[in-house]
Amino acid sequence: MVANDTQNKVEPSFRIENNVLKGNVSPSDTKYTSLGKLLLDTLRDNPDIIGQRDAITGTEDSFADIADRAVKCALWLQKQGIGKGDIVAISSHNHLDTIIPFVAALFLGAIVNPWDYEMNIQLARHFMTLVQPKVIFANEVSANALMEAAKIEFLQPKVVLFGDYPGTTSFTEILKGHDNSAVANFSCKELDDSSHTALILFSSGTTGMPKGIQLSHGGLVHMLKGQQSLNLSTELPMWFSSLYWISASLLILMSISSCTTRILAPAFDEKTTCEIVEKFKVTWIMLSTSMANRFARFSRLHDYDLSSLNTLFIGGAPLNQESQDLLRKQLPHVSSLQAYGMTELGGLISAQTEDSTSGSCGVVILNTELKIVDLETGKTLGANQTGEICAKTSTMMTGYYKNPEATKGIIDKDGWLHTGDLGYYNDKGEIFIVDRLKELIKYQGHQITPNEIETILQSHPAVLEVAVVGIPHPTDDEHPIAFVSKVNDKEVTAEELINMVASNLMDHCKLRGGVKFLPKLPHTHSGKISRKELRAMAKALAVH
Repeated sequence: MVANDTQNKVEPSFRIENNVLKGNVSPSDTKYTSLGKLLLDTLRDNPDIIGQRDAITGTEDSFADIADRAVKCALWLQKQGIGKGDIVAISSHNHLDTIIPFVAALFLGAIVNPWDYEMNIQLARHFMTLVQPKVIFANEVSANALMEAAKIEFLQPKVVLFGDYPGTTSFTEILKGHDNSAVANFSCKELDDSSHTALILFSSGTTGMPKGIQLSHGGLVHMLKGQQSLNLSTELPMWFSSLYWISASLLILMSISSCTTRILAPAFDEKTTCEIVEKFKVTWIMLSTSMANRFARFSRLHDYDLSSLNTLFIGGAPLNQESQDLLRKQLPHVSSLQAYGMTELGGLISAQTEDSTSGSCGVVILNTELKIVDLETGKTLGANQTGEICAKTSTMMTGYYKNPEATKGIIDKDGWLHTGDLGYYNDKGEIFIVDRLKELIKYQGHQITPNEIETILQSHPAVLEVAVVGIPHPTDDEHPIAFVSKVNDKEVTAEELINMVASNLMDHCKLRGGVKFLPKLPHTHSGKISRKELRAMAKALAVH
């Protein structure tokens, strides 16, 4: 079976063979084995391009500015003995200097390892002991946690601060005193093997402490040069996630390689986003599912001139049909497109086109294979049959850092990575996510998918955001409880929402744990709803 890309009237973008969805193969025709060399060559070959513009201050950096600071940072790192395979951590929010050590470390063949800058000491200790970075670039928010963690673990990384903190080196200082000829004549470390690790990104840690996901130079170069489905070369893009999340790390690489100016945004809120789009004429925005839900329901959306905006790219968790339809209704001139990916797979594995069904994750992209397997037998399933999503990509991780057992547990002997997501594809080959396997709620032997209940609740006009988790119960295993935040100036009662679920879904899906209203749902730094925090709240509410 072959599926057609009706949007562009081009050759089919994928085919289905023996129930395996196979994206077209696009070879990466490139001389590069080093991601750092690709970046430095691009920056130096296009010095006048504006690489980044701060949305609040208006300050901007040309590619020449970025290259100059990054080379000086690389020269300083070399003086600290940093070279191929050494780990350089970055723990910071987004600002104009955040990308400097990111690309500088790659110039040297060192491994970049972004940290969650709002981590607590426990998480900092885990990061510190797992990867043992030689240098950490940090903002003031994360300084205390990482300095305390280093002291507790008897480790002595060099800490460079974007700001000021006792016992650290100032970032501005490390850029001073470099010889002009050393900067001009700097060249990247050659890599003889493109399978060397370029990035270690942490998993979300939903079932334990985060694991280190290793992505190679070759995989990332292939992603940039293999004509993947995401093309920013004609866009003015903006996103909100920090480097800790794969979306930001990949989008920074894409924006440089495609010679694009990116708008550097502050933390997401609906009003500020609209103001920035209006002021800078932003054309492309990446939103988490949670942000998309809030954006679609923003009452003042039409008070702003958003005519420049052509694409909302949405990922992180499934966006249901109701919310996607609402976005398309609110912004009819904008392509609201949903995508599906995973850090372990090196980014995206499917994306929507203009004619995709609302609520789907689109179809498999280039250089990707995907199948649905039966949870009990492992057999490959056909269309409209729900099972675990498994995938192979040209960009997938080489393994979890220092954790071969976990690597074996997620990648099978045939090279398929088991995502832990429950889903299916329809007759058109469009992929639909049902839920995370680990988020299924168990009630008296029934398995409840939170997404099913959330979709019903999200359809209420007063519901801004919703997440359903299991609340432990002494005899029934778990009861579903809904955490809800409301749209400003709109009201709904817990009883209304409980009745809504009871009248639309089967008996075992009833909200036996009730409804808890929160002023705002907790979020991770990538903008996803933090189910881990909500499960902790539910546990505290449990009947003992």
